[in-house]
Amino acid sequence: MKIYRIVVRQDGRLLGHFESEVPWALEAISIVEAEFAKNPGFQFERLVAEEERRLIQAGPEGVRVLNRELVFKPIP
Repeated sequence: MKIYRIVVRQDGRLLGHFESEVPWALEAISIVEAEFAKNPGFQFERLVAEEERRLIQAGPEGVRVLNRELVFKPIP
């Protein structure tokens, strides 16, 4: 499943981001964008994570995931 992120800025100042992993994630970020867009000065960047990097540890007990980093790319 794809994970979507929308980065929100107001007048060029970064406010934060919203991520969604639900089955309707693209619709979810569209709803968030529409709500912010009701006010002037907001800019948005839509991103999608289709892959991830993992840091793993292999030991006598097996393989363990130590860290997971999503790789986001802009939506064209």
